[in-house]
Amino acid sequence: MDSETLKSVHLIGESSFGGQIYAANEVFALVVGHNATEIKGVMGLADLNTGELITKMTDKNLGKALRLDLGKKNMSVLVGIIVLAGSNLLEVSKAVQKKVADSVENIIGVSLSAVNVQITDVRSR
Repeated sequence: MDSETLKSVHLIGESSFGGQIYAANEVFALVVGHNATEIKGVMGLADLNTGELITKMTDKNLGKALRLDLGKKNMSVLVGIIVLAGSNLLEVSKAVQKKVADSVENIIGVSLSAVNVQITDVRSR
């Protein structure tokens, strides 16, 4: 692969056929984004800069709600969420961490070293 292509993908494994297996950064973002929003008490993803609710999950919008650090040894993610009023912030955050970590491992096949959660707001529906 050329160096420009390698910037947008991450090596996730080696094939027994002598090749390498890559996943695009967008794949990580989609897995993280969709699974974070499945947690009870999460209203939705939030723009990490403005705190605004992200209503549509597109590549561009996911980039605003997530920070991926996909190094060779350690891979971590920061995900911004808005929590529903009346929810326990700590419990919701821990559930997001577990769901995201488990999903990335089960779907993509790699383990995250950290899943960080930034609660940008608490809102009622």
